[in-house]
Amino acid sequence: MPSTYAGDVNVSYYTSEQLTTGIGTLFGAHLKRDSKIVWDPDGLLAAAVETLGEVDTARLLRRAWQMSELFVTPKYDLPKYLPGLLREARYLLRSCLYAQAIAAGNPCFSVRELARRYSDPKLTSLLSSRHPGPASLEDLNECLDRLRLIIGEFPSSESGSLEATIVNEWGRPGDLLSMAFLALGITGQGTDYAEVEKILL
Repeated sequence: MPSTYAGDVNVSYYTSEQLTTGIGTLFGAHLKRDSKIVWDPDGLLAAAVETLGEVDTARLLRRAWQMSELFVTPKYDLPKYLPGLLREARYLLRSCLYAQAIAAGNPCFSVRELARRYSDPKLTSLLSSRHPGPASLEDLNECLDRLRLIIGEFPSSESGSLEATIVNEWGRPGDLLSMAFLALGITGQGTDYAEVEKILL
């Protein structure tokens, strides 16, 4: 799913098959609620968007917890993979906060709106997917502390490091492998949603 940039505008491209992986995800719910279809002569896009459905927030939080095992081996992963791990932490924290908003019956897909609701202006910059400055350990730790408050303590790592996770999960594609690729920073420079071959959350 490649992405292109024009100034502050990001454009991502999805095949019909890739869109189907968004069923039941935050991305799918966001599209279904807020998308505007400009050109769809055969109605194929409208039909695809209509199937995206509602978010199973309990399942989303459970999957986020499972993926959080990638944060528990800093001795081997930092500082080398700090940018990727911070990116993943932001993605999971943002997704979990969106899921909480949906579960409460008041959906939100804006980090600025989250900051307003929580009366916490720092959330806007902490959760933003695009940052001009370098990744910081302070931001990573803050994201992880906030994430623990939502999903609990992270599970132990079965592999022992980020790189070992890639090796051990290779050949059995799933959430953990996709998120490990995202954390390693080897999937490109597009948006979080556009980085892997399926939509995660």
